[in-house]
Amino acid sequence: MALYTFGGNPSAVLTTVTGDAVPDYPLVVRAAGTGAVITALYEEDGTTPIAQLRSNPVGSDTPGAIRTFKVDGYKQIQYEYNGPSGQPVRWYEGAREGVGDVEALNEKFDKVGGTLTGKAQVSVNSATAAALASFVTGDPFDRWRLLANGRQEWGSGAAARDTFLYRTAAGVLETPGTLQAGQVSLTGMKIFNPRLWGTGGTAVQASLNAARDAGGGWVIVPSGTWDASTLPLRIYGSARLTLLEGATIRRAGAGTMLINGDADQNYGGYTGHGNIIVEGGTWDCRGTTYPTSAMCMSIGHAENIVIRDTLIKDVCGYHGIEVNAVKHAVIRNVRGLGYVDPGDRPFSEFIQPDLAKGSAYFGGFGPYDDTPCTDLLIEGCVTGPSGTSGTTAWPRAIGSHSASPGKPHRDIRIRDLYAEGCSQFAIGAYTWESVAISGVQLRDCGGGILVRTLDSSKTSHRTPAGGGSPTIAGSQPLAGIVIDGVTMTGGGTYGAAVELIGEDTGFVQDVAVDNITARSVGQQAVRLERVEDYTLGHVIAHTTGATAISTLGTRRGQMDVLDVNGSAGAGVTIDSRSTAAVTATDVTISRAQVTGTAANGIHVWDGVDIVLDDIEVHDLTGYGVQISTNTIRPVLRNIRPRNTTLAGINLTNTVTDVRRYGNSGTITDASTTPTDTSPFDSGFGALEDAMRPPGRYETTSRLRCGTSSASMTSGVLYLVPIWLPKGAVISSLSFITGGTGVGTPTNWWFTLHDRSRVALARTADQTTTAWAASTVKTLNIAQTTAGSATSYTTTYTGLHYLGIMIKAATMPTIVAEGSMTAGSAVTPGFGDTNTGMSTPPTVTAAAFTAAAFGGTTGLLAYGYTA
Repeated sequence: MALYTFGGNPSAVLTTVTGDAVPDYPLVVRAAGTGAVITALYEEDGTTPIAQLRSNPVGSDTPGAIRTFKVDGYKQIQYEYNGPSGQPVRWYEGAREGVGDVEALNEKFDKVGGTLTGKAQVSVNSATAAALASFVTGDPFDRWRLLANGRQEWGSGAAARDTFLYRTAAGVLETPGTLQAGQVSLTGMKIFNPRLWGTGGTAVQASLNAARDAGGGWVIVPSGTWDASTLPLRIYGSARLTLLEGATIRRAGAGTMLINGDADQNYGGYTGHGNIIVEGGTWDCRGTTYPTSAMCMSIGHAENIVIRDTLIKDVCGYHGIEVNAVKHAVIRNVRGLGYVDPGDRPFSEFIQPDLAKGSAYFGGFGPYDDTPCTDLLIEGCVTGPSGTSGTTAWPRAIGSHSASPGKPHRDIRIRDLYAEGCSQFAIGAYTWESVAISGVQLRDCGGGILVRTLDSSKTSHRTPAGGGSPTIAGSQPLAGIVIDGVTMTGGGTYGAAVELIGEDTGFVQDVAVDNITARSVGQQAVRLERVEDYTLGHVIAHTTGATAISTLGTRRGQMDVLDVNGSAGAGVTIDSRSTAAVTATDVTISRAQVTGTAANGIHVWDGVDIVLDDIEVHDLTGYGVQISTNTIRPVLRNIRPRNTTLAGINLTNTVTDVRRYGNSGTITDASTTPTDTSPFDSGFGALEDAMRPPGRYETTSRLRCGTSSASMTSGVLYLVPIWLPKGAVISSLSFITGGTGVGTPTNWWFTLHDRSRVALARTADQTTTAWAASTVKTLNIAQTTAGSATSYTTTYTGLHYLGIMIKAATMPTIVAEGSMTAGSAVTPGFGDTNTGMSTPPTVTAAAFTAAAFGGTTGLLAYGYTA
């Protein structure tokens, strides 16, 4: 290390407080600033070590002075000795060589400048003291300053310095202000500022080219408007293009704004320019100023693409972002606002996954090898209007509209999309498979989500890239569709909130649709056509302009937890007519509530093994549930209709092998084979129900009756319980005598009563007309609560009574299940009521109520209505 000279100068003298010299006194030498003891001390010759530095002795010429000595490696020292108080006393000295440096520097520089060929070293007594500074003539403040600790400061010269660069920790150089760099290298990645090349699109392109030539880099576009007149801008592999906040790249010419690569490149599959990030700022496509179809961003034949946190405005004709033949892409938090239709593009998507089918599909470059997209994540994006005059919202937010045989787009995730004002489907998943769509919110869109297999009516879609003719005759199946969490409000003039469409040659398969809410939409909440192996759950359809949940040709499906409130059509339909599903439908609807529909609550046409279970249908026009058109083996369990304008449950005469269990309400069953029912449905049991003649409501089954009943008393009105549905038209009442007929009658007649024994209808008095033994007597209705009438229509479902009164010299036996001699009066009772009766009562305006049950004879006569 270097030796530096100290001592031997007028200030290097050890004195007392009174100024007296202190000879031969030991001193400690320390490093200035750190206080470390310095032991490497040498005589003036630089070679003789000093074991203990002392002040000069009494006999010397300068007693008390410190002789000249040298220190190894230190240019600034402190002397130390013990003072009279016992505390150490220190003072500072700089090496003579430092003074020499300054003198040499002064010799090198004068007022007009000079040249220094060696090292300049400045010693100051503080780390924050200025070592160097510069002024402009007339400045009251220095414009630049270098401190002893290496900190640099800059200012305007008119005020204190305001910009700094300094070390804050090991290996950390920091500035608290803004650093604007033309180029910075970060561990091999270079950062490029377009301002180094000027302004506008040419500067942006120059920086993109520089990143390309460096093998990749980060282009950061500062805030401001960058007009791009020469298009497209071309981005290359391993590039990151960042638009800072306030930065806008604006179209100033025709053509696509950004594309990955050159027009003459020929990278097939996913081997083109990839590993690209585009983020931030605004891309203003100015569709009204340049009203010819063009893309904003067009990315093809690439892998690992990220587009995020940006706004794309006012695109004309084509797409905001097209990813064509792309693998592993993320499009996140991108807003697409404003669209211009040049006259032939009412269907364009803001984000379009497409395949490399031909130049008409992707004009940027080839090859056209039919490569589709795979592994796409589209998250947190928004489409809607921009507010620019002459623009609209996007027709579609996300989707595809071209296809080739056997080339579906795969593994697509769409999450948290908001779309407003789309004129068509917000999402068009055309020939996509393994798809997960969730968290979609739609407002005033023409349709919600469309999933569709290849459309066989389009010849070009059945023809591969470069082919001259179709290679398939029909469609192709797509599998693996998950849709969860869709809310659609308003709109729906173009399609359903969720619509899945296949063909008999290509079903949509393995489908899970859940948590769908549609309100005030013009068509269906859910439409499924040629879908198999599916679940549909938790659907709320409030006020739809067509059947709320509509299916055609679906099979092996489960629909669970459905709520329909208000529909211009039916509530829920299962239609298998003229489809491949007709012979094996196997669809279940469970836990559904339907109300306020303009047609049947639930309607089933054709198909096999359809199950309706735990369903509430009420307050609607039409049948609560209608099963028709050759339906085979339907199962109806726990159907609860009420307040329907037609029967609660209706089965037409082409329906076969019906099974009904636990249903209520009016059931009109005209099916052509015996119906399997539970006791709750028929009141008796499967066999008894099978034996019930069509159109007849009975007090008990004929299979339960004997030939005679307990003795009847002349002139007593007996009421026999019967279950009747709402809406049943009663035209006649019938009873049958046993082994003894009526002898010498004076009056006999039948009545119909409600559950409170109020008379609803009666027959005419048969007076002295004979009634022989073992004879059915059917009497027509003659009077009702409304007056003279030939029939009465029931107004509720449940308990009613048939009344029989005979006044005669010889009372008959009546075919019955038996009678009770005690206990029949317990509410709700049956049996004997009024005594001393003769002529029929007047029942008009509910004028007659039978007396309370007497409990003497609980007659269980066999009677029926028709």
